[in-house]
Amino acid sequence: MRLLPAAAAAALVLGVAAPLALTAPASAATVVVTDPTGDAGGAKRLDVTRVKVANDDRRVVVRTAFAADRSGVLVVSLDPRGDTGLRLVARKNGSGDVSAEVVEGAFTDREPTEAPLECDGLRLRWADDVARLSMPSTCLHDGDYGAVRFSVLTERAGGGDSDEAPQTAQGEIGSSVWIPRG
Repeated sequence: MRLLPAAAAAALVLGVAAPLALTAPASAATVVVTDPTGDAGGAKRLDVTRVKVANDDRRVVVRTAFAADRSGVLVVSLDPRGDTGLRLVARKNGSGDVSAEVVEGAFTDREPTEAPLECDGLRLRWADDVARLSMPSTCLHDGDYGAVRFSVLTERAGGGDSDEAPQTAQGEIGSSVWIPRG
C-alpha cells in the first residue's frame, strides 16, 4: 500500500505529537540543604536547619526552617547561571510583624547593592519556625533565566550575621548546586 505524501506527513506528525501530548507537565526542580542546629552563635538568633528551593517555570519558592521561632532577618541569595542575581530579604520583628523585599545583586555578584527591585507578586508567609518566600519568575531578568543556585544568611534584628547555609568545609557561606528550571 502506498501512502500519498499528505497522508504520510499526517501519519508522521501524529506518530510524534500524540505521545508528546500525553507526557506530564514539567514540575519544579528542587534542592534541599540541611544545616546543623546550634551553629547560629546564640540561642536568640535565627538558626537555619533546612532550606528547600524550587525553581519552577513561573515561581521560585524558598522554604526555610529554623531551630526555633525567633525574630531576625532572612536573606536568600539567588544566582542565575551566567548573569547577575538578586536577594530576597524577609524580616520578622519581635512582635511578629513580617515584611519582604527584593534587593539587587546576589552574594556571588562582584558589586551587590542595596537597591530595592520592583517585584509584583512577592509573597512571604512566616509561621512560627518556618519562613516561605515565593517570587514570580518575572522578577529575575523578566523570567529569562535557566538554572539558579542559592545561599541563605540570617542576621540578628539589630544587625550582624547569625547563620548561613550551605557552608563550605572552612565554615564560610557557600552555594547550593545548580537547580534547573522546571
